[in-house]
This record gives sequence, structure tokens and C-alpha cells, in this order.
Amino acid sequence: MKIFYRYVVKEHATPFIFAFAVIMFILILKLMLQVMELLISKGVAFGIIMEYFAYNLAWMVALVVPMSVLVASVMAFGRLGSSGEIIAMKAAGVSMYRVVAPIIILASLLTAGMIWFNNVILPEANYRAGTLKGAIRKMKPTMIIEGKEGQFINERGLPFTFRVDRIDKEKDEILGVTLFKQVKGEPELTVVAERGEFLTENNRIELLLFNGEIHRKDQNDPELYAQSTFDRLQYTVRDLSYGLDTNYRSAKNDRNMTSYLMREHNKELALQIKSYEQRLERLSDNDTEHDARVAAMHAQIKLINKKISKNLVEIHKKNSIPFAALVFVLIGSSLGILVRRSGASIGMGLSIGFFTLYYLFLIGGESMGDRLILAPWLAMWLPNIILGPLGIAMFIYAARR
Repeated sequence: MKIFYRYVVKEHATPFIFAFAVIMFILILKLMLQVMELLISKGVAFGIIMEYFAYNLAWMVALVVPMSVLVASVMAFGRLGSSGEIIAMKAAGVSMYRVVAPIIILASLLTAGMIWFNNVILPEANYRAGTLKGAIRKMKPTMIIEGKEGQFINERGLPFTFRVDRIDKEKDEILGVTLFKQVKGEPELTVVAERGEFLTENNRIELLLFNGEIHRKDQNDPELYAQSTFDRLQYTVRDLSYGLDTNYRSAKNDRNMTSYLMREHNKELALQIKSYEQRLERLSDNDTEHDARVAAMHAQIKLINKKISKNLVEIHKKNSIPFAALVFVLIGSSLGILVRRSGASIGMGLSIGFFTLYYLFLIGGESMGDRLILAPWLAMWLPNIILGPLGIAMFIYAARR
């Protein structure tokens, strides 16, 4: 039986890897289309781009693994059925329950691993991705100049040399700007401005100067000298990179907190509700604003309850999605046996249909759980509660045919 079990597992390995790679590629491509404009316009270094995508792989893995299990089950059992191997196994006295047993065991191990992954790795990866994205959005050219006040800056590729007296971090401005530009065959150009700022326009960095003077001097003929003033002057700065604010930290929310942190947060929120309830008990009926105060405190209690429910929804979500791998094994194996056709298109098509149905239940449940319409545990386990018995019924029917 060991050889038989190894054969069944081997039949699932290739379609699982194939499905995982294809779906991950699609999600990565979608992410690239969403953020590449931001990354390119900010002039982000290649290493930082790779780091950002690496952090986003976590939520993709959490979503793709159960779906890949479904695709693998459909494709593997579909191939076994189309080649007559399922019939041969039944003729040899091997029940379908024994055929699917090793896959159920592997799916159980995968479920346990993904529960750990969703509770430990995923929250930290989401937090770092959010932090890095926030830092990228806040990237500023002035960070490159920090520590170089009063020095001449001549970055490679810059069309000029410049210096600044100081940086106003609150307004993100540079003060006391002096700019030198020398082009062969043209007079030497010196620009002195009271202040300036960097702008990003059409994937270019522009240096905008205010209230200054322009001095032109011909080195070959010192008598040729011109001076003019300006209120506003703009130069294109092509190669001055933005600086990444490594001190930026995104706020913690339910998506980037572990289950333990969310439970601790819920304890704090429960204490706040208790405090409001005690204040309601002490509120005097003779208070002229009694009704308004009661309404306001009840509104606060409802808001806090929504926060508690949202945390509980996320806790159950981290556990229910991995459990879907077991449900999908039953559904996938049943579809594969019943359809009796092999091929990536058939497996992918049927899998996408069931996974879409599962995901719609998941999104709907999450929304109702967040709005206190359903209990958090029911909202997140509802897809498994509905599709689980369906998968069992389908597999029993397929096994008895």
C-alpha cells in the first residue's frame, strides 16, 4: 500500500505546484499593475521593490494554498478517472476512501501549517508591507539632502550643482538655495533663491524655486554680466533619488495583529464598555441632557462592540481559510471522479467556480460579522459549514458509483 499511497500523492504534487505557480503569478501581476506607477514615480530602488513584493507574498500564499489543493484534487482524480485507473482500483477491491486517505492526511498537515502561518507569519508580513508602502508614499528628495546642509551637492546625472542652508521638515522645503549651472559655450549661471521645494510630475522630479535672483556671467568676457529676479523658477531634477523614511511605522489593525494581540485588545475594549455601563448607571435622571448623554454612550458602546466583533472575525478567518483545504479535497476529488476528464482547463475552470463561491460566502460573512449581523465565528466558518457537508455528500456519491 505504501507504493500505492506514494503514487496517489505523486499524482497530486505536479498539479498542486502548477496551480500554485499560475495563481501566484496572476496575483503578483495584479499587484505589479497596482503599485508599479507609485514605485516608478518615486524612483524606488530595485531592492526595496523586491522587499515590498516579498512581504506581499504572505497574503497571496494564504489565499492560494487552499485553491491549489482544490485544483490539484480535481486534476489528479480527473486524470485517474479518465485513464480508467479509478475503475481498476475499485475492481481490485480498493475503496475510494482509501484512495483519498493520504490526501486527507496531507491536507490536514497543510491546514495545521497554514493556521500557524496565518497567525504568526502573515500578520507580521502585512504589517511590514503596510509600513514599507507608507514609507514609500512619504519618500521625499529632501531626505537625500539631510546632513548635507551647507555642502555642495553634485549627484551623478544632475544638470547642476547646488547647496542649501537648511531644511524645513514641517513644510518639506529647502531654504537658502544656491544653484550653479555651467554648459559649454554658454554663460555661467548662478541662481540664488529664498526657498524651494521638490515636486513629482510625470515621473520626473522638479525643483521649484521662489523669490530669487539669476546671475549670468561670461567667463571669456567678464564685462558681459546680467542679473534678473524671479518670483518662481522651475528646474528638472532627473536623477535625484527619493529618500526612504525608515522610521515610518504603519498603525496596527486587525489584518496585521496576531490572534493573541487581538484578544488582548478585545480585553481592553471590554473594559471600556464596562466603564460606559457604569457611567450609565450613575447618570442622574434629573440631568437636563440625560437623553442625549445616554444616546451618545450607547453609540460609543455599539462602536466598541463593532471593533471587538471585527477582531473576532479576523481571528476566526485566520483559522477557517486553512481549514478550507480539507473541504476542497473532498469537493475536488468528487469532481475529478464524476467528470472523468483530465486537463488543466477543466480542473482550473471547476476549481475557480467553487473557489469563487467559497470566497463570496467568505466576503459576505466577513461583512455581516463586522456589522454585528452574524456572530463572528459563524460569519467566518459559514463557507466551510455550507460547502463541507456538500463535499462529503459529493464524495460519498462518487465513491459509490
